[in-house]
Amino acid sequence: MRIAIYGGSFNPIHKGHEQIVEYICNDKELNIDKVIVIPVGIPSHKENTLKASNVRLEMCREIFKDNQKVFVSDIEIKESKTSYTYDTLIKIIEIYGKENEYYEVIGMDSLKNLKTWKNYKELLKLVKFIVFKRKDYLLDEMDKDLLENDRVIILENEYYDFSSTEIRERIKNKKDISDFINPKIKKFIY
Repeated sequence: MRIAIYGGSFNPIHKGHEQIVEYICNDKELNIDKVIVIPVGIPSHKENTLKASNVRLEMCREIFKDNQKVFVSDIEIKESKTSYTYDTLIKIIEIYGKENEYYEVIGMDSLKNLKTWKNYKELLKLVKFIVFKRKDYLLDEMDKDLLENDRVIILENEYYDFSSTEIRERIKNKKDISDFINPKIKKFIY
């Protein structure tokens, strides 16, 4: 089985997140059997300004509840320590088995910082990275070793121009967020 792992803050989950999961589920070349969506518990790469874990988890479950390929996991949220991709991956492999192929879904922004991740060399042995292009991140700015690594798959995706930070700002300033999030999530937030 080919299992893709898509972690993030999902603070809140927006249309870009949905489009990424849809792409992964439907791309014939990737041929992914299952996508595990993992809202982060305590983030390792940024200040913890997240909404309550259970709220973000429920938003993700609401969005993907009808997609048979997607499982939303609380594996990081139920931990009381900082979340690292490597530690989560080891747990996922213990749960689902070593015989599967694992893929980590990241954006170009994460690829740029991949060498700062905990045990990144081990990660490259355990998973292939599916990398979504992002605006303002150019291939020629990326680490050449990573770009040429056969464990890194750079997608030719359209840009999903959504930002959770921008959505939170719009909510704070009482601006409409309808273009950015699913109506279910808008209802959930308000």
